[in-house]
Amino acid sequence: MDNQELIRQYNAGNRDFRGVDLAGSILLGVNLSQANFYRAILSKAKLFEANLAGCNFSEAKLDKADFTGADLKNANLNWVRLVGATLNRANLHQANLAEAKMSRSVLFETNLSEANLSWADLSWAKMYEVDLSWAILNGANLSRARLISANLSETTLNEADLAVADLSYADLREAKLSYVNLDKAILRRANLKGADLRQANLTQADLSEAQLSWANLTGAKVTLTQLRQALDLAGVILPDGSTADG
Repeated sequence: MDNQELIRQYNAGNRDFRGVDLAGSILLGVNLSQANFYRAILSKAKLFEANLAGCNFSEAKLDKADFTGADLKNANLNWVRLVGATLNRANLHQANLAEAKMSRSVLFETNLSEANLSWADLSWAKMYEVDLSWAILNGANLSRARLISANLSETTLNEADLAVADLSYADLREAKLSYVNLDKAILRRANLKGADLRQANLTQADLSEAQLSWANLTGAKVTLTQLRQALDLAGVILPDGSTADG
């Protein structure tokens, strides 16, 4: 199937495109909302500004595809392959990306609020100013990801791997980070006010000028030397269960 046939069938009312091979296709600004692309191949396709809201891309191969500005809200992308894909300024609000393979993907200013990324692989991803507020990333692999100025407020990241990740200036207020791996992570000037960091691994993490007031660090692996780098420790529950003076 080629691009024109896809659009012709969609306009005729067909929504079932399971397993189609559209690798390398150019589909700029098209409306394919609610279509079923289960196990489809769209590797290296260009879907700038496309309307893909509510589409099913479960188990699809989308490696190196470009979804810049695309609308993927409420889309189902569980088990999808998006390795090296570009999703700059795309809307993935409430999308399902559970166990998605997204290593080395590029997501500048992408809306992932309330999305499900449980156990997704986002290692080495570039996620500048991405909105992950209220998203679920339990067990996700974000090692070496760049999350500079990302919005992770109220985000759930329990047991996630953020080793060597760059979270400079990130908003992590009230984030759930219990048992998270932040070994050697950069949290310079990050806002962790009220964050749940129980049993978190902060070994060699950079906390310089971070906001930690009212965070819970019970059982966390972190030194007093690291904590002294932080800007505010008011109300912080320390690893031994005592409360910091501020």
